[in-house]
Parts: sequence; structure tokens; C-alpha cells
Amino acid sequence: MKSELKRKSQIGVGFTILIFAVGLSYFSVETIDKQETPQYDIYLVIDVSGSMEGNEKLVFAKQAAMEFVDIFQSDQSLNHQIGLVTFSDYSNFLVSLEDEPEKMKESISKLYPEGGTAMGDGISLATQSLIEKTRDDTTKVIVLLSDGASNTGLHPLIAAGTANDHDITIFSVGYGYGADVQTLKAVSSVTGGEYYHAPTGKELADTFNEIADILISPVSHYSSRILILLAIPVLLFIPTIERGLTTMMERVQDKPVTRNVKKSTSKSDTIQKNICKKCSHVNRPSSKFCIKCGDTIGKNICKKCSHVNRPSSKFCIKCGDTIGGYGR
Repeated sequence: MKSELKRKSQIGVGFTILIFAVGLSYFSVETIDKQETPQYDIYLVIDVSGSMEGNEKLVFAKQAAMEFVDIFQSDQSLNHQIGLVTFSDYSNFLVSLEDEPEKMKESISKLYPEGGTAMGDGISLATQSLIEKTRDDTTKVIVLLSDGASNTGLHPLIAAGTANDHDITIFSVGYGYGADVQTLKAVSSVTGGEYYHAPTGKELADTFNEIADILISPVSHYSSRILILLAIPVLLFIPTIERGLTTMMERVQDKPVTRNVKKSTSKSDTIQKNICKKCSHVNRPSSKFCIKCGDTIGKNICKKCSHVNRPSSKFCIKCGDTIGGYGR
């Protein structure tokens, strides 16, 4: 019964840590100190090439983009600005940073797929706008979304190099299984950003939310997830951890104590007990006579001729009588 109660209390501790971590992650946007939050000028740079038509790819991309805008516009006191750039080989569309969020979302809702993939041109257009119209005290970011390889226009790495020269960070997202992962990773790496992969529309929305979470509250974002990672193994491996700690304690308790006692090498310390051969009384090592019966001890003396023999002798070397080691 006690072990069952103990197990329940351990599980309770694990769940408490897990719930606290999840709560901290969820409310991190609300609890962050606004004075320490950077002000962002952000461009969403979205691929609208023909490949975005299949499996309603662009539908999910538009939903994810609008959720991203809502996150940054939820608190007007932070004063973030978000613009939109689309790219294909037919045209590049731009919604400026100064435009209202509702206009931005309306423009996103009207996007449609056509043509090839001019990724470098999209990055370049967003970079130019950030250079010309951005505020002095803001952090400049591009969130790039593409589902394929750039096949026309400016090379993406050249455009990314220009963005890096102007302190613009690019977070790239490879959408679906046909995305040019190598190029997207390189574009982010050049500017000190991160690459994300979103195989499906649902994962794309989660990815955009994660990028927003990292930008708005990087400290809370990572610390809360560390707590979650700690809570999960605690829940799964509580019995193993307990057994390990118990075994360690038992080994410490059972370990013999070694005392620093100097080992004596003197002859007197190695002599066996001085036992009387006649009455078996135990005498002091130095005694020559038994204090109980008075018989001679301590030396191997022949009873017949009184010759003193070696302690190990069993027969007297003088008369040959059996002696057997008196006092031994």
C-alpha cells in the first residue's frame, strides 16, 4: 500500500512539472516583458508558382500566413510591422509594411498560383523594401516559404547575400516534399536564420506559429520546452530512477569501513596465544610458567630430559622423546 501511494505521489510530481512547462510555453507571449521585446519589420515572402495549386497547398499557406499576422498584431503596443511579397515568373506582388493588417490579410486571401518559381526575385524585392522603408530601431526579418526549386530570375543565394549585408535574417520554410531543401537551408544559413520543414498544411501552420513564438519570446520559448523535456522522462522512468538511487545508497551503506591502522610486523604481535599444554589455560605471551597449574610454557622443553628444542619440533633432538611443542 505504501509503495502504491509513493508511486502516485511520484507521478503527481511529474505531471505538475509537465503542466507547468506547457502553461509557461502557452502564456510566454503574454508574460514577456514588453520593454525587452524587439520591434520587428517582417516580410512574408510566399511562393505562388503553379506547383502551389495541387492538394490545396496555397489554401493552407494562406491560412498559416494570416495566423502569423494575427499573432504579431494581437498587441498593438508592440508596434510590429508586417508586409507581404509573393513570387512567380509572372509577377511579384508586394504589400508594404505601412499598410494596415486587415489589408494585408485581404491581400493574402486573394493569392492564386501561376507560373514558375522566382525565389531570388522574391527575396530581393523584400530586401529592397526593408532597406528603404524600415525603421531604424527594428529587427529586420524575412520569412520565406517555397515548395519547389528556383528556376528563373535572380539566384536565391545572391539575394540572400544582399539581405545579410543589410542585417536581414531569413527564416526559410520548405513546404511539401518537393521543396529545394539544400537551397533553402543555405539561404537561412547565410543570414544567420533557421530552416524549417513542413510536409503538410497542418504542419505549416504549426511551423509559422513556432517561428512567431521564437521571435516574440525566445527565452520563454526555449526554457519552457526544456522543462517539458525534463518532465517527460521523469514520468516515464520514475521507477528506474528510484531503483538506481536506492542501489547507490545500499552500496554506500554496505561498503566496509577501512580504518587507518598501522600493520604491525613485530615478532611479539605474530605469536599465537600462549596456551598451557597441560591444562589449556591461556597465559600472557611472555609467561614462562602457567599461572593456573605452574607447568613450564613458552619454550618447547622436553619433559624427559629438559632439553630446550625448537618451537616447531615434535621430538626432542637429545633423547628422542615425543614433545609436540609446549606452549604452542
